[in-house]
Amino acid sequence: MEEKKKTGLKWFGERKPVRLMLLGALLVLGILHIESLLKALNFLWQVAQPLVTGAVMAYILEVVVKRLERIYFPHSRRPIVVKTRRPLCIALATILVFSLVALIVGMVIPGMGEAFDLLASEVPKYLGQLQAWILENAHQFPAIAESVQDWQLDWTGIGVQIINYAFNGMGGLLSSTVTVIGAVTGTVFNFFMSVIFAFFLLAGKDKLKMQTHRIIRAALPEKRADQLRHVISVTHKAFSGFIVGQALHGLILGVATWLGMRIFNMPYSLIVGVISGVTALIPIIGGYIGAIVGAFLVFTQSPAMAIWFLVYIIILQQIQGNVVYPRLVSSSIGLPGIWVLAAVTIGGGLGGVVGMLVGVPIAAVMYILAREMVQKKEKAASAEGEDAPPLPPADPPAAAM
Repeated sequence: MEEKKKTGLKWFGERKPVRLMLLGALLVLGILHIESLLKALNFLWQVAQPLVTGAVMAYILEVVVKRLERIYFPHSRRPIVVKTRRPLCIALATILVFSLVALIVGMVIPGMGEAFDLLASEVPKYLGQLQAWILENAHQFPAIAESVQDWQLDWTGIGVQIINYAFNGMGGLLSSTVTVIGAVTGTVFNFFMSVIFAFFLLAGKDKLKMQTHRIIRAALPEKRADQLRHVISVTHKAFSGFIVGQALHGLILGVATWLGMRIFNMPYSLIVGVISGVTALIPIIGGYIGAIVGAFLVFTQSPAMAIWFLVYIIILQQIQGNVVYPRLVSSSIGLPGIWVLAAVTIGGGLGGVVGMLVGVPIAAVMYILAREMVQKKEKAASAEGEDAPPLPPADPPAAAM
């Protein structure tokens, strides 16, 4: 009986056309019922979203936990130290990360609100002064003066209307109290579920890792299992290196921005420094987003100072992009700069900001695996070339006519 089973399995394994036909049939069914399939996938994503968010949180926290574990008596074998090392480091990492997020939000949001208030009050004045200056120099700008002459606008009222429209529009997104309560409750519930799941993953990391290795070893042949473990190892190194590199890059850029603005006595130095550091987490374009937001904040206080701010930021970005960033990020993930730019462009087009963040380490994994495959093929071809007989000498080049 066992021989018949083995023979049947061997027959099915050797019949690749049968497997291809089954895969083709599944593909056709998926195309015919694409709407139902997308609805099912969307439903599964809504259900699993807290778990996915928790896994991402756990992975980011694990990077911090590992570094704290290297500080908390790393060579001690005392039972009390061994038992408390991971729980204590998890608690400290959570406090550090959430305190940092709360600090950033607490500084940025009030500063942005103050800047919008200043913008609503100052921009109309500048536009009125611009209108008066154009009319005074009408002989130099006749076409523009003719268009500006009929402007009879209450700039202050317009600014107030813009602010009111923005707040009313934001409030109109959630038209009923029930919708607001439901949305907030659902978000808070999902957030706490994600945090709890992240804690469980961090606490049971070693056991989960061992179980995963056992499942891989039992489900796949030894060669395939080794290949999958290698892919997982490369992926982990790329993502952890990217997280650490981007964090250091943002910290350096934020501190340098704040320090330079303090030296040149520019307004909003602390807020702009924090914004520059946070937006620098987005590869390549994040620094420019921070520069635009910072210039806007400085402009609300002094338009002339905003120009000097942009000059300083451009110089700082050149130093950061050509000297600091390649050493911190490109070297840590093993991806050349041109592929970093390509990954940011494609990832941003497919998934927005999240696609930009995830696209770079994914591209790094693909690049490393492709490079290893090419090197392996070249090494095999080189070994075969050494065993082969030497080629005959090439014909001498023909003389130039």
